[in-house]
Amino acid sequence: MPVEPRLGASVALIVEGSPNRVLWALRTDDAPSLEGFHVTPGGLLDALDGRLPNDGGEHVEARVACLRELFEETGILLAHGADDLDEALEGELRDALLDGDDDAVQRFEAAGLRLRTAELEPIGRWITPEFAHHRYDTRFFVMRLPDAPTPSVDIREVELAEWIDVPSALARFARGELLVTPPLLGLLRGLEDGPLDVAAQRAAYGASAEPAQRWEVVPGIQMLPFRTPTLPPATHTNSYLVGTGEALLVEPATPFADERERMLRWLLEAKQGGIEPVAMFLTHHHVDHVGAARDLYDQLGLPLWAHAETVARLPELTFARVLDHDERVTLAGPTPMTLRFVHTPGHAPGHLCVLDEASGALVAGDMVASIGTILVEPRDGDMTLYLRSLAAMKALRPTVLLPAHGMPIRDADGLLDHYVAHRLAREAKVRDALRDHGGPAQPMDLVPVAYADAPKLVWPLAVLSLEAHLIKLEEDGAAERTAAGWVFV
Repeated sequence: MPVEPRLGASVALIVEGSPNRVLWALRTDDAPSLEGFHVTPGGLLDALDGRLPNDGGEHVEARVACLRELFEETGILLAHGADDLDEALEGELRDALLDGDDDAVQRFEAAGLRLRTAELEPIGRWITPEFAHHRYDTRFFVMRLPDAPTPSVDIREVELAEWIDVPSALARFARGELLVTPPLLGLLRGLEDGPLDVAAQRAAYGASAEPAQRWEVVPGIQMLPFRTPTLPPATHTNSYLVGTGEALLVEPATPFADERERMLRWLLEAKQGGIEPVAMFLTHHHVDHVGAARDLYDQLGLPLWAHAETVARLPELTFARVLDHDERVTLAGPTPMTLRFVHTPGHAPGHLCVLDEASGALVAGDMVASIGTILVEPRDGDMTLYLRSLAAMKALRPTVLLPAHGMPIRDADGLLDHYVAHRLAREAKVRDALRDHGGPAQPMDLVPVAYADAPKLVWPLAVLSLEAHLIKLEEDGAAERTAAGWVFV
């Protein structure tokens, strides 16, 4: 079941001018959520938020929360009376909030402070998609300032807070250099050509916004997660709509009727905005990636594309185009996009990743995930090929990985290196377990040793991965399969 979202609040400080500027923060790589993302300062509502002195306003606790979090994360205190504080007292007040001291409210009152909540303008609401382990129902506010106060970072969850001019921020996003949340991207675009239109922001990210709304993760690539019959801990598969005019639907994933209807609405809304889906593409043949293909073909007439190995495994579907390794397709539009298809077998024989050559974003299918790990099993999978494919993906120098399960991954090199190291470390455990077994072994005999660090609940899947490791060890000359079982060589 999806995790219930917790209430949060976030504030965007802006200084309007030529150009407009925004205060943004970079979440640390070990933050509990949105790690590695550029965000506006904010966090969860706290018990203190109903007690700290303030100017009031609709959803006042959320307003207090975002100004409290702003002070904690960046040292910027937007309160009446703040100009009269000496530096030492201001530091003590910040520490009291960070430490959750019971007397923090009394300290604020004694200092004559009142948070400037009435000056906040609500611009929307965003609910973290259902697949996330940590989910937030966050109200967003903006405050316009005449000048830009200097931030001082608290490094527990934020490694950087800085003022950025809007054109520079959007240029970095366009080059695939960073990840931003949908509300922040909408805010930046709303500030691109002049003063902020608050009504337009509310229309895009208002209180009725869907919990799993579409998300432009890089320019020209929208993501929307759909509930699918996938392997735990994942619950959803991400579908991607790639293109600024002509567009490719990557992963028509869900077999569930209500989710297929939501996917259809997404595509029809995209068409109204000038984005015209011209085909569907399957990264591979597994059930949690193909569930809506037949339905969308019947309703929209969208042709289906895939690798030959995928086509061979889905005889019930009709394919219009068979894609080869290193084939390129250019999608027409206001910003034409050239996509490069890269054959990455290992998880599945026909697995293809898709590289957007302009941004460097790699739609990675089931080769990686930000939730759990990838199953490589002996029926569809091949551990040797999987490791080679991970190396081939790294050689592409992707700026961001867009997986089928979980959030976008900013540190592509780091994750790919981690995946290779993890597989080789597991291979060593399998080899040692086989060596120490003392005789022919069946894969399940080795799981309690080689996967001692994994919950017993996943051992039925672990035995499949272990067998794939044994096959690789046999190819490497370190194991042999006999009639009695596997033996160490």
